[in-house]
Amino acid sequence: MSLLTLCLPLLYSSAYAVEGMWEPAQLPSLAEPLKTAGFPGDPAALARLDQAPLGAIVSLGGCTASFVSNDGLLVTNHHCVVGDLQQAQLPGEDLVATGFYAPTRADERSSGPSKTVSITESIVDVTEKIVGKGSGKIPSTLSDLDRKARIDDATKKLVATCEKDSPGRRCRVASYYEGLRYSLITQLELRDVRVVMAPPDSVGNYGDDIDNWHWPRHSGDFGFLRAYVGPDGKPADYAVNNVPYHPAQTLTVEAAGVDPGGFVMVAGYPGRTERWQTGLELERSATISMPRRIARQEWLLGLYAEMVKLDATAEPLLNVSRSSVSNGLFNNKGALVGFTRSGVVTTAKARDVALDAWIAADPARTAKYAAAIAELRTVLTRRDSTLDRDEVMGWLGRSDLLSAARTILRAAKEREKPDAKREIGFQERDLPRVKARLVSLQKGLHLETERRYLKKLLLEAATLPVDQQVPELMAWLPKAASPEAAVDAAITRLFTDSAIDTVAEREALFSAKTATITASTDGFLSLATALWPYDEARRTEGKTDAGAIARLRPVYADALRQLDPARSYPDANGTLRVTFGTVQGYDGRDAVHYLPQTRLEGIVEKAGAWPFNAPPALLAAIQSGKRGPYLDAKLGSVPVDFLSDLDITGGNSGSPTLDAKGHLVGLAFDGNYEGIASDWLFDPVMARTIHCDIRYVLYYLDAVANADALVTELGVTPSL
Repeated sequence: MSLLTLCLPLLYSSAYAVEGMWEPAQLPSLAEPLKTAGFPGDPAALARLDQAPLGAIVSLGGCTASFVSNDGLLVTNHHCVVGDLQQAQLPGEDLVATGFYAPTRADERSSGPSKTVSITESIVDVTEKIVGKGSGKIPSTLSDLDRKARIDDATKKLVATCEKDSPGRRCRVASYYEGLRYSLITQLELRDVRVVMAPPDSVGNYGDDIDNWHWPRHSGDFGFLRAYVGPDGKPADYAVNNVPYHPAQTLTVEAAGVDPGGFVMVAGYPGRTERWQTGLELERSATISMPRRIARQEWLLGLYAEMVKLDATAEPLLNVSRSSVSNGLFNNKGALVGFTRSGVVTTAKARDVALDAWIAADPARTAKYAAAIAELRTVLTRRDSTLDRDEVMGWLGRSDLLSAARTILRAAKEREKPDAKREIGFQERDLPRVKARLVSLQKGLHLETERRYLKKLLLEAATLPVDQQVPELMAWLPKAASPEAAVDAAITRLFTDSAIDTVAEREALFSAKTATITASTDGFLSLATALWPYDEARRTEGKTDAGAIARLRPVYADALRQLDPARSYPDANGTLRVTFGTVQGYDGRDAVHYLPQTRLEGIVEKAGAWPFNAPPALLAAIQSGKRGPYLDAKLGSVPVDFLSDLDITGGNSGSPTLDAKGHLVGLAFDGNYEGIASDWLFDPVMARTIHCDIRYVLYYLDAVANADALVTELGVTPSL
């Protein structure tokens, strides 16, 4: 029996309908799987962007939300609005800890200048305009650096034309199937977003890291925002006289929820999966990238904990970052466990062996694929010699203030060019967003944390092996008897009379010319200036690699699709997708079966010290025995969270969970620990999505938060 025959069973996994983050345009072709799963409607109608439900789904940039009222009310996850709460809080407040509710529109608070709501209006294939075809195809003789420049130029032209022809819209080009296809996406972008309601962290993040990624869960992971526009109905920056946006489509809240075994689907904006990566890449993730990232995240969480103990003012500034790092740490640890249990690397490497054998079996396939795939594997490892340097410098660049200084300098240098020649991300269309991020970072800036973070990373950089050190950084460091002394002197310089640690200073510098910035005596600006040649060299390397990847990876993807026709959906890339399946539990381990729903009583059972410090008002409401119309008679309680076999990933957080009628029955907010590795290899047996049940949302609003106005706006009559 040939190796190809042995490996083929590993490749064909299309039998499981639950796998797949489907593009809207693909839904009509999934009529049979949808019907089998329990969807009675017309998939063609479901795929329309100008109708509910898809017309009501929006991107928050890293999370998903949906319109649930004609006055621009949005529902999403609690963990998707903690950044909004941080931006909205006043000095002395900690809205993440206390929660927030605006009983009137006037009480709603701005989510900050960088928050946006994006509504997808059209998705158009522009592959030919990006990479061409026939005589217009990008020549194979073009250097990889020039290839990247050509793709970027074509992208910028398409975006510029799109935004000129569609005022008030934001356009982007997205790559699918590893560069085999490109789409131009047009979105209406709303820039005035306000916080309406979020429960305290002891509800929205009930269980914190102990329960994170684990079932059973009892988290009320929900929050509400509202989108506003100018008095003329057009997108506008925050202003007191702005008015609520009136969406063309909204979701209907289904107060009866969904039962176990019932059909559910999630529509949202999943960020990234890596199911099309080579075995080489997955092996490097498992053996190098993830273990190193875990070590960094563990150190960073320790730093945050230390700062909170030392400084009572630190927690409101650091809690959003702490939550993000903690979630990432659990994800990486779970992925490593899942890689081993699911055989991710073994399966991917076997797939690549089978692919090579399939290619070698035919001269035409050999001519078409072999050389390009071999070169791709070489390209993927050509930066290995500077791996340690690149890791340390990458983490160093995450410093808020150093990142701000580099951004300020780069924006100034880009403004010296004609707009069409500027880098993507620094054109005129982008600068308001860049400036908004510079403003927003203040609400999470804790200087002592910055100081200690930079001290560690600078010392690591200064003590790298000589062949890995960054000459520009070493020349900038003060001369001293030891690396430790040099770094201590550097830290003193950075944090003495800093010119960029306030919003006003960063805003002023953002408009300054390059000469003003490079002449500054500010430590962070001087470091950014010193690192400029290094940064430019790395950007050139990155563009060269990207050009090579754009040339080679589509060949690999095309070969995989020819060998394995089951590869019918692209990796997640932050664009609108739909996934569907049913509400169901799973067998977590030997002799352990997890039911698909949790109940209010489970909150009381867990209640105690943080992170199970359920609010007294919630415990009192539960113990009163009143359940109102939110009672699930079969369950004998109000369901809190539930499981489904849906295929989601990061970015789907806040996505509406819809029933067979397209009505809102919950909010997707997490995956299970056993299924984390599904970002690389989907496991239909173990992978589960965790949802907050809409009945718990309504129960909490009605019985605990006394948010009658909000319940009414959701189309439900308050009764508790």
